[in-house]
Parts: sequence; structure tokens; C-alpha cells
Amino acid sequence: MAVAEVVLIVAGTRAAYPVLLVWVPAVAGLAAAVTAFRGAAVRTGGDLRAFWRRVAVAMGFVLLAGISQAIDVLTLPWSGMPPIGTRTLCLYVVGTVLAITALLRLPDGGRTWRQLLTAVLDVAVVAVTGGIATSQYIGWFMNRFGVSESAWWLNIAMIAIAVAGAVVVVKIMTLRRSPIPRASLWWLAPIGLAGPLSTLLMTALRPWPHLNGSAAVLPFVGLFGALAAHAQHRRLAAGGGGSPWIAHPSAGRRGSAVPLVATGLISLLVAVVFLRTGHLSTVQVAGTTMLLLLVVARQAIALAENNSLLDTVARQAMQDELTGLFSRRYFTEAVASTTGPHTVVLIDLKEFRAINDGLGPAAGDALLTAYAERLTTLAGRHAVVARLGGDEFGLLLTAAPDTVDRLLTSGAEPLSAAGHELLVEVSIGVTDGDATDAADSYRRAELALREAMAGAGGQVVRYDATLERQLSRRATVAADLRRGLAAGEFHLLYQPIVNLPDGRLVGVESLVRWGDISPAGFIPVAEDTGLIVELGAWILDTACAQAAEWRHRHGPDALRSVAVNVSARQLLDPALPEIVAAALARHDLPARQLTIEITETAVFGGGRALASVTALSELGVNIALDDFGTGHSSLGLLRTCPVDAIKVDKSFVDGLGGSPQQEAIAIALTGIAETMGLRTVAEGVETAEQAQRLYELGYRQAQGFHFARPLPAEAIDEMLGAQQNRIAA
Repeated sequence: MAVAEVVLIVAGTRAAYPVLLVWVPAVAGLAAAVTAFRGAAVRTGGDLRAFWRRVAVAMGFVLLAGISQAIDVLTLPWSGMPPIGTRTLCLYVVGTVLAITALLRLPDGGRTWRQLLTAVLDVAVVAVTGGIATSQYIGWFMNRFGVSESAWWLNIAMIAIAVAGAVVVVKIMTLRRSPIPRASLWWLAPIGLAGPLSTLLMTALRPWPHLNGSAAVLPFVGLFGALAAHAQHRRLAAGGGGSPWIAHPSAGRRGSAVPLVATGLISLLVAVVFLRTGHLSTVQVAGTTMLLLLVVARQAIALAENNSLLDTVARQAMQDELTGLFSRRYFTEAVASTTGPHTVVLIDLKEFRAINDGLGPAAGDALLTAYAERLTTLAGRHAVVARLGGDEFGLLLTAAPDTVDRLLTSGAEPLSAAGHELLVEVSIGVTDGDATDAADSYRRAELALREAMAGAGGQVVRYDATLERQLSRRATVAADLRRGLAAGEFHLLYQPIVNLPDGRLVGVESLVRWGDISPAGFIPVAEDTGLIVELGAWILDTACAQAAEWRHRHGPDALRSVAVNVSARQLLDPALPEIVAAALARHDLPARQLTIEITETAVFGGGRALASVTALSELGVNIALDDFGTGHSSLGLLRTCPVDAIKVDKSFVDGLGGSPQQEAIAIALTGIAETMGLRTVAEGVETAEQAQRLYELGYRQAQGFHFARPLPAEAIDEMLGAQQNRIAA
């Protein structure tokens, strides 16, 4: 309709046609907007539906005004301007007032008193700006159309329409939250230009009586209305819901543009008037002065509001939102600024992630809140209690030195969280300091907490200088590890696994060595740094290559299996099964001749680790549980984990030959394994008596210093050759 209207206007300047022709697109465009508004109301609900219904009614009155004006053109006499009757002007005014009412009743999400006062001043700024512009507009209008009653009514209607547009702009600038998409409001804003623009077009089109300024702009009123409704439909299609509340956090910044734009426009208007006439009217001088005062007041209040918001943000930065405790930022600043003797306590809730995943985030949040209340009560009112993030808490104590003991004692009492009674085990790092080392206290407590978390079970670690030395040593070992791995400094030894009672070699366990550094000195560091993944891949490849060489040299049945230890960190690597499969394929080694040894603790939690073990078992690789009987829930793992063998821990072997109670577990384990069809390997056999007793109890495989210490590959090669020679003889 808008395009058709433009074509008709352009054509009408070249040839005459019936006067009603230009009103067909005008009326049709307004009808389309009414239909679009009603459609938006049907598809929404709540405040949103009420808004679209109100603007549909307002646009309906504008549609009636358009029809009425078309009738006026046919029935009323011309008197220097296109005819427009009182009825038509009233309909325009009513439609405009209803539109303004709909906009003013649109919720904005609530305000503080400063924000409300700022909005009032924004309206006042726009009103004064509009008043100055209106005084200039009225003077221009009277020069063009005279001072007849109809001219005054036309003035009122046009000014009302312009005010509607100004209200839309102010509303957009100051809305902080709204159920209506901001795009819809922006499409409605240009409608306010329709009134003044139609008056300008009336002047421009006076030489062609069959053309009309109102008819020229009304299709565009319909177009912008339909586009506003379309923006609402797009919001709904994107999943915005029936009455979405859309936050506009930057509304305050955009709202500050209202006085700036108003001041700029009036300054331009006043400058143009003065240059053209050489003087300013009383209204213009007074209005400009009032406008400047309003802008100054508005900006002063906005500055105060910004300062208030900054204070609020600063307070929030110092407080944890969930628990109400102090935040990490406040806590670290408090520790650094402490001026006397103090104790810093850092606390980590063990197994919190398992609780959060198992019972849900609501229970996890409830647990954190309940523990925060417990900490606050235990620490006393003179302590600084903070939640440092996640499941970590901090205490800054200047008194009550027994707080740590009371924390550990309270762990035996369950906490109520979301209907669950939960026992909370904690790791605690503690450091004592004074004003001279306050800035370093937090770091020292973190070192102590890290050491506590590395231990088994809940425990307390107090900082001392040895922790610093251990940290330095670990950093050095980590750097040397990376260099040594790149330089090929690692090698493997192999400890024989033998049959009982004849001692025949049936397998070996591969053990990594690095210079004169004990595995206990570098394996934990490799785990902490993640280098264990790269080191473990090298061990797997090297062991498979050696097993393939023995297989080729001594036959496929000379050695039943080569075992490789895989750490908990390696089991969490999704690529582990692919790494094993690639090593087997690269060296043409059957999967059944590789045994992966894992610990019970590594797969106790299930998840990724258990999935890796299952994938390895599906490759055909043997799975052995190492140090069996010392980890978590051993018997349950025999049902859930695809195990082929269990390796009985040395601590049970040491008890053989003693009392029946000492031998009970070793006897029970071999019975369980036999029933479930699992192989058993006794570890740490150091004497002939232990080997004999194990055989009597039903054990058929063992390893330990009694048979052989870990040996280089060449020594195992010689043992296999000698064993083949005995068999041949």
C-alpha cells in the first residue's frame, strides 16, 4: 500500500484522476495495521496482550479518521487547504490519545525513586523541547493556512500525533524491562512524524487538488504498525513465550541520550531562527533556559543514581550471592590487611561434586548454604567467613584457636539439605601469621589445603617450610619429567609372574624407571601435571613392542601376558582405548597377550573411567584389579567392572603362616575368585614359606622378590630361553 501510494502521488503530479483514488491505499494500509495488531494480541497474553489490544483500538480510530477524511474531501468545501472536518480531527486526536495511553501503561519493570525522578525529568525535557518546536511550528502553520477554527483543530491533531511519537521514543530510552520487544517500539516511533509530515505535504501538494498530504503518509503509518507487529511475531517464533519479560540493562545509558538529543535539536532550531530573523521570541528564550536547567537537574540525579549503582555493585562484589557470606575478593583483601596475629583456614568439601551430581543442584546449593551457617556459628562473630567459590570456604580468625578442632568434630553431625541428611567430610589447610607476613598468608593456606586434598580422607594440614620445599621440588621434577620424556631417558623393567608351585614364568609386569629417582617420586608429579598421559602412552607402546619381540623369538605361547599399569588420570582420557588399539596393531600383538592393571579407587566412581575399562575389555585386553582388597567396595566392583584377574595385595600375603584370622582374607579372596572364574595373582611374595602356603590355599600365580626382582628385557629373554630349553629336554 505504501509503494502504491508513492506511485499514485508521483503520477498525480503529471495527470489528474479521481480524488478518492489516493485514499484507497491509505485506508487499506491502516486496516492492515489494525489486523496485525489484533493478530499480535491473539498470540500473546498478560500485559503484552493488553498492550496490543489497546494499540489495535487506537489504530482503529485512526482508520476511522482516514475514512472520515476521505468523505470530507468529497463533501466539504475547499478553503485554502484540503478540507478536513471536526469529526475527522476528533477521531485522529482520540486515536492518538489512546496510543499514548497504551504506551504509558506499558510496564517497565519497576524503578528506584531516583530512576522515577529521572524519567519524569526526561518527560519534562521532551515537553519543553516539544513546546519550543511547537511555537515555531504554529507560527509557520498560521502563515500558510490562516487562523480559522479548522486550522486550529488541525494544529491540535498534528501536535498530538507528534507527542505520541515523542512518548514512544522516551519510553524506549527509559525502559529497563519490558514484555514487548524493543524492535516493536522502534517501529512504532516514526508514526509520530506522520502529523507534521502530512502538514508539510499539504503545502507541497496544493497545486494538485486531487492529491492529499494525509493520504500520502497514512499507508506508511500502517506499514510501520505492521512491522511492529511482525517484530512481536518474530519474538514469539524465536521462543520468547506468550508474555516474555525482556531485560534492557543498558536502558539507563540509552536514556541519557534523551536530554542530549533534545538540547542538540533545540540549539540547532534556535540558531536557525536567530540567523533567519535576527531575534528570538520570549517563548524560545524562556524555553531554552528552562530546558538547560532541566538537563542539568536530570544529569545530576543520573550521576547520583550511577554512584548508588556503583556502591551496590561494590557491595555485591564483596558478598557471595548464594550463602550471604563474604566473597573471595573481600576475604583476600581482609587477610592482606590484617594487622595482628591471625589464622587463615581454607576448607574444601570432599565429594561435593558427587553429591551435587547425584542429588541435583538444588540439594548442592542447600548443602552449601547449610554448611555456611555451620561455619558462621562455629567461627564466632569476630571471624571473617567467606565462600571462595564452588565448595571452598575460608575463615580469618584472630581468636578462638580451637575452631579447627571444632570444625573436624562437627563433621560427624549430618547437615540437612533439601530433605537429605548428609555427612560432610572436609580437607583443611591452615596457616598462622602476623602483620609482617599477612600478604602471604592466603597463599600459604592454599598450599596447605592442596596438600590436605591430596591425602586420603578428610584431614588438616598446617603450613610449614617443608611445604614450600616440596612445591619447589615438584616443580623441578615436573620440568625434568618433560625434558626426560623428550630425551628418551625412561626405560622399562619387567617383574616375572610365575606359576605355583613350579615357578614357571607365565607373565611379566612392566615397571617404568627414570634414572635414580624412585617411581614414588615422579609418578604422582606426572599425575598432577597430566604428563602421565604422554608417559603412559610411551609405556604402552614400549611394552607392546617388547611383548611382540618375545612372541616372535620364543613362540606365541612362551609368555601368556605382559601387564601395564594404567593410572586413574589415564582412564579419564577418552582416547585411551584408541591408544591401546593402535599400539597392538602397530606391533601385531594379540589383545589377549596384554593385561591392563587398574586400581579399585580409579574406577570406584564409575563414569568416564569405567567406560574406558569397558572399551578396553571389548578390545580383548585382559583387565586386572591391582592391590585388590585395599580400595573402595572391592566385591561390588567384581560385578560392575569387566575384570579377568585380581592381584591380592602384599598386606594380605604378609599375614600368611600366622593365626587363622590373619589368613582369613587371603582364603576368602581365592574362593571368591574361583567361584567367579577369575585368575588370582598373589603380590609381594618374599619367602618360600609364603609361596608354599599360597599354593595350599589354591593360588596358582604369584610374583615377588622370592621369585625375581624387576629385570631388564634382556634378562627376561634369557629366562624364556632357558625355560624353553628345559621343556625341550
